[in-house]
Amino acid sequence: MASIQYCDGGTSVIGTVYDTAADGRCPRVEAKQSNGSWRTSDWAGPKGDTSPVNLYASPGLYFVDVRMGYISC
Repeated sequence: MASIQYCDGGTSVIGTVYDTAADGRCPRVEAKQSNGSWRTSDWAGPKGDTSPVNLYASPGLYFVDVRMGYISC
């Protein structure tokens, strides 16, 4: 689970990602930039852990999509 917001005209994504399940997956936030590349936040885990989301688009770019992603942990 994550709580995020777009800031500065879509050039930053700020918030927190939470690991709410003991399922072997640790969540993170993935944000797609206007050139098609992705930025990823630190992951949270194991269950009960949180991690800040502080993503900044590359100069001249902005974010066009945000989604949850996972890694095995």
